[in-house]
Amino acid sequence: FGPRQFHSTSSPPRPLGREVAVRSRGSIGPVMSPPAAAQGPLLQRMGRTAAPWRGVNLGGWLLLEPGPSDPLFERHPNPEDEEEARCEWDLMQILRGTLGDKGAHEVIQEHRESHVTKEDFRRIRACGLNAVRLPLGYWVVLGPNPGDPYVGPGLEFIDRALDWAEEFGLQVVLDLHGCPGGESGEAPCGRRQRPHGTWRWQNWDMDQSIRALQVLCQRYSSRQCVTGVAVCNEPSNETPLTRLCTYYGRAIETIRQCGMQADRVAAILPVFQRPEDKFARKWKAMFGDMHKNFCFDVHCYHCFENEFNGKTFAQQLRHVDSNRKMLQDYPMVVGEWSLSLGQATWATCGKMTDADVYEVFGRAQMAAFREASHGHFFWNWTERPDSIEWNFQLAYAKGCFSGPPLQMPAWSGQGEDPLEKYCNPAPYQDSRIFYGEKVCLRVFYGRYVDVWGPYVNAQWPDKGAWQSFAFCPATGGRSSTGGRREIRHGDIVYLRANNGRYLSVGPDRVVEASKAAQPSGRFIVHLSNGAGALQHRGVVYLQSKSTKTMLDADDAQDGIFARYCDFGDWQQFAVEKVPQQVC
Repeated sequence: FGPRQFHSTSSPPRPLGREVAVRSRGSIGPVMSPPAAAQGPLLQRMGRTAAPWRGVNLGGWLLLEPGPSDPLFERHPNPEDEEEARCEWDLMQILRGTLGDKGAHEVIQEHRESHVTKEDFRRIRACGLNAVRLPLGYWVVLGPNPGDPYVGPGLEFIDRALDWAEEFGLQVVLDLHGCPGGESGEAPCGRRQRPHGTWRWQNWDMDQSIRALQVLCQRYSSRQCVTGVAVCNEPSNETPLTRLCTYYGRAIETIRQCGMQADRVAAILPVFQRPEDKFARKWKAMFGDMHKNFCFDVHCYHCFENEFNGKTFAQQLRHVDSNRKMLQDYPMVVGEWSLSLGQATWATCGKMTDADVYEVFGRAQMAAFREASHGHFFWNWTERPDSIEWNFQLAYAKGCFSGPPLQMPAWSGQGEDPLEKYCNPAPYQDSRIFYGEKVCLRVFYGRYVDVWGPYVNAQWPDKGAWQSFAFCPATGGRSSTGGRREIRHGDIVYLRANNGRYLSVGPDRVVEASKAAQPSGRFIVHLSNGAGALQHRGVVYLQSKSTKTMLDADDAQDGIFARYCDFGDWQQFAVEKVPQQVC
């Protein structure tokens, strides 16, 4: 592996805010958690007759989003603040406000004519793929509802896509990506609504959504290339499960009554931000074995929310493996996935280059998704040209999907995962952490503690010299060998920052940096895994000696605090040696 570059500046760069490493694909959190104890498949994985989909999404064409629709959003910013719109609804309001209705219609028509062409279908097939997933808004099928700013209908573009698919031997999944009223309040359904709570699940017009499916399925029932219909996309988990399953049952009946029979067309039912085992039990209780050739749609992203921002690269790879096991238990399609990774990945991948990381991650996912009964679709075919994480064409050219996956070492789940040592080895031969040695402290959402003057925060996901600390003994004692002294469970320590200041707990339980060591800056070291000595990559809890509370970080509030006596994940700090090139 080639070397990675680390920031070695003596002062912090300008903070970019907490979404610095997050692409906006809606409020997408951890996709699915594997069943705690698999007891055999709850639902049969049979019924699929065509070859599993190995495909790519055509997002940004018939439902607009900032990245996939590039460069449309960049060309038409909000004239008031020059910011790009966050969803199609907002873009259409900008276009109608600046260009008028006729001009807005012309812009959208030109985009639909040129964004995806026959040549794209030829190249998709040349990449060895056999399918495309076609996200579309209801307005492309029915036309926009009164008051909605969209342009539609546009069924001729679906006609065109199916013609090209048939010419090049590609299967097509018709994906009702944006339902009337929205199946969520997020951008992927067409309209991002803020503040949270503006959208309610009752806004989703399920009856009109069924009508849109009916029009689609009647019009394309004879098209042999259509082998799947997704009945919505990423429905909010605020929608009651019984109501969601009832809608799914109605949608399947509509698909079949329109002539798309189970021996040819799969009905695709999104399971979004819900435990898949709970969903499967509910579905089984409501419908038993009534329906054939359906699958649950999951989106396997590794870059959203604190869980994935805080995962090390080794933990990301283990999660890929847990997805593989999940896919073995249920009829499923991975409707969306990408190469994007959370923030902690890039500081926990040792000397791997970015290209190395993407290759290892991409190949691992490709191997796992072979277990999906109905296949998988990468998000997306079109993207910003420098975005390898989301741009299939760029990632494919770089070889991110070909080659054997990494053979991961066995691990019982107890103690440190040996994969951590492989991915993020200690930069020095001795992995023990010693007093006076430079280390960085990573918080649960993947960023590192830093000190700037008296202020203590966790703002950045990379390791710079200005983020380094040293443990200093707050009590006497020497090592048993008379040499350097290692940090052990139960030690009482000071933490000295790179600027010479010491962490201490203020009267308001906010951690600050004092010019000299204070009694309020003594901390008791608790090692999470019961080990006697602290090692590189080890996780600690730091308990204030004066307040008895644990240090903690808060992803929604700047600062480091000492507020509670819990031993929670949000109070853990991963301790890592600072690479030599940073010091």
